[in-house]
Amino acid sequence: MQNLESVIALGLLIVVVYFFVRIALRVRRSGGTMTTTVHGALDSFYNNEKKKAVEMVVDKQADKKLDEQSSTDLE
Repeated sequence: MQNLESVIALGLLIVVVYFFVRIALRVRRSGGTMTTTVHGALDSFYNNEKKKAVEMVVDKQADKKLDEQSSTDLE
């Protein structure tokens, strides 16, 4: 009985991870980044300091993207 429960729990874990990866890859193809997706999915596990650090990284990446877009617009 415990083996069956272990197999079911492992199967559910694999399914959940599979869906997270699929969603992350789909978002990445449409312009997002894997880092942003992972941090967004795990946001509830972070304390306030880590949330601020993640926000700074995401903002920095967004600024780089905006700079790249504006430089290509000028050309």
